[in-house]
Amino acid sequence: MKSERIGKLKVVIDTNTVISAPLSEEGNPAKIFELLLLEEITNFTSYDIVEEVTEVFNRDKIKSKLLQNKIEFIINNFKKFSKFVKPVIKLIVIKDDPEDNRILECAETANVDYIVSGDEHLKKLKIYKNIKIVSPKEFLDIYLKYVKNTTH
Repeated sequence: MKSERIGKLKVVIDTNTVISAPLSEEGNPAKIFELLLLEEITNFTSYDIVEEVTEVFNRDKIKSKLLQNKIEFIINNFKKFSKFVKPVIKLIVIKDDPEDNRILECAETANVDYIVSGDEHLKKLKIYKNIKIVSPKEFLDIYLKYVKNTTH
């Protein structure tokens, strides 16, 4: 049974967190993906992010560790349970890895609460325009406190 809460945390789940979910089914990224499937959080994404997720899943290194049907399950459900936004801004905040800027663009466009990422370039920022950038572990801790404080 779903808990009745005032609202759901709004997030952007970074590519590396999505990729990590099926690689370690007991890990924090898998728990976050489960929250997405249970619609306990609201994830925002963009076509660029989905394209990157798909591209990374199709790398030989990843494909050799996962069955194709598991890859398809993750990609399809990531798309199904995420809200798509079309970022209207182009950022150049992260110069070391410019593709990480798409995560910030999506997060700013969707006005989310958190970016959930294991990416060092993003985590180094810690916060971007009131959007906290947290690791999967940090996000789960925040989520558990949030649920505890908002359930009736």
